[in-house]
Amino acid sequence: MKKTMKNRLAVAGLCFTLTAGMLTGCSGNSGKAIITLDGQKTEYAVANIMLRYSQAQMQAFYGAYLGDNLWSQYGDSTKSTMMDTLKQMLILEQHQDEYNVSLTDDDKKKIDEAAQQFMDDNDQATLKSMGATKERVARVLELYTIRNKMSNAIVADVDTNVTDDEAAQKTINYVVFSTADTTDSDGNKVVLTDDEKAALLANAQKVRDAAAGGKSMEDAVKDVDDTKTVSSTSYGDNDESYTLDEAIRNAADKLKDGEVADEVITTDAGYYVIQMKATYDPDATASKKERIINERKSSKFSEVYDAWQSAADYTQDDALLKEITFHDIYQMATEAQSETGTESTESTEDAGSTEATEAASETESAAATE
Repeated sequence: MKKTMKNRLAVAGLCFTLTAGMLTGCSGNSGKAIITLDGQKTEYAVANIMLRYSQAQMQAFYGAYLGDNLWSQYGDSTKSTMMDTLKQMLILEQHQDEYNVSLTDDDKKKIDEAAQQFMDDNDQATLKSMGATKERVARVLELYTIRNKMSNAIVADVDTNVTDDEAAQKTINYVVFSTADTTDSDGNKVVLTDDEKAALLANAQKVRDAAAGGKSMEDAVKDVDDTKTVSSTSYGDNDESYTLDEAIRNAADKLKDGEVADEVITTDAGYYVIQMKATYDPDATASKKERIINERKSSKFSEVYDAWQSAADYTQDDALLKEITFHDIYQMATEAQSETGTESTESTEDAGSTEATEAASETESAAATE
């Protein structure tokens, strides 16, 4: 049977409300301890509520593509990720006093309201199936809110100053005529012949000559092969890792703005025609600065969290975890399913502030890294 979930009220970056659906059975494990951290027990139902939120998100993104295969392929990994996240939340909560983090009266009020709304929006069959009570839902919301606050606090002193020398990015336009092996409709590998490769190289040369002669890359490609498109990529002299083939990078470094490489670049992947779009791309540089700052924050978060995690006395009941299944499918509800289907996330402004909302995605990345 299907259960539905809808976004309704946001608390500290978390949209969290379920709606009723036709259900089968209930969980008798709700009050059992699925996690024990330094003697503190966390109930099965708390993990189950968190998992159903993750399940509905996954269903919304991938359900249409994978259908019945979604949970047979990704059920175990989804549970594992959720448990890692829950573990992280509990450990962060354990150390909140070290960063003077706590729930404000306003946080508590909004969490209480959201938990009550959750209870009001679900029928008893749904709540019983999940083992959901107002206190357990509030507990989940508390953990999300504390994690957001702790994430902000841990990275608050990270250096956010990034110079242009550190982040400066060049951007090139390129067209590739691929010589990679392909697979036919029967699954057999298809390898290009020397004559086919020579024809591709000739087409690449035509594009290069036309672009060097003043045509735009787009027009030059269209005249030769209208199935090809012009792509672009950015890189910097100080980048420690990049996806550009060394031959392409070396050729690009010799170019000024607008110039086309003197020759077609041959790589293992195919034949490349490259043009320097900008030897200094301000937009790409700004994006690189942001990535550098986020990397610093992620590194700082990991440094602090890893030390706490190593010292924690943590156990989880894997046998109990196995009893969480995906036989029922949770879905995000649409507005058509409920007149109160959505509300603005403006209600988060006082519960953890906009920073908490922004921190959510950063913390998710940190959790995924862990």
